[in-house]
Amino acid sequence: MESRVVTLIDASDIVWATATVTNEGSHFGGTVDLHEAPANLRALFDEFEECVNGQMFSFLDDIQTKIAAHGVRVQLDDGFEAAIDDLQVFPTTGDISFKLVGSPASSLRHA
Repeated sequence: MESRVVTLIDASDIVWATATVTNEGSHFGGTVDLHEAPANLRALFDEFEECVNGQMFSFLDDIQTKIAAHGVRVQLDDGFEAAIDDLQVFPTTGDISFKLVGSPASSLRHA
């Protein structure tokens, strides 16, 4: 499987992270650099990770709704852009996973 470096941007076109991801069939997974992430978005990811690790799953829908409200999308260096869904970021491990919205997984390939 080939890895692809992507940029994650929000609804305001602000770059907040870069990630190296691989198509894992139903989703993309890999590692993320949160160095550029705005503090409020980083705090949501911290909260998401805390809920998952603490098995407090009843809080996840609310947190994921707040994350989705940022309108995060993926952008490739060749200009391809797609909305993403089910964004999961774990700041302490640097893990990321997401699904593309309205585009086949094969769209995220090397040009």
